[in-house]
Amino acid sequence: MSVPVMVAVAAGTILLGVPVLVASGTVVAGARAVNAADAAALAAADAMLGIAVATDTDPCGLAGELATRHGATVARCDLAESQLEARITVVVRSGLMTVTREARAGPPHG
Repeated sequence: MSVPVMVAVAAGTILLGVPVLVASGTVVAGARAVNAADAAALAAADAMLGIAVATDTDPCGLAGELATRHGATVARCDLAESQLEARITVVVRSGLMTVTREARAGPPHG
């Protein structure tokens, strides 16, 4: 195989590989964001119910701690204390991409 052909094959591999790597990184960040949002919403709901152990922080503070442990940041924390419901929105950064996910924890509707 000649050198120009090898260079062309290498360049083609790189051009096709980079978008695949970016896309897979975004998928992983999305999964991480879903897990962080779920954990944070459950923690906030537990704190509202008074069953979060070993913590004296408010529900949104506890949600923030859990999100941070999962590599995310809480962008929004809405508490409906009369319904014992927590809605948490988290953000995960992956390279140049930002992934946002939301989760709800509380009693079932309806």
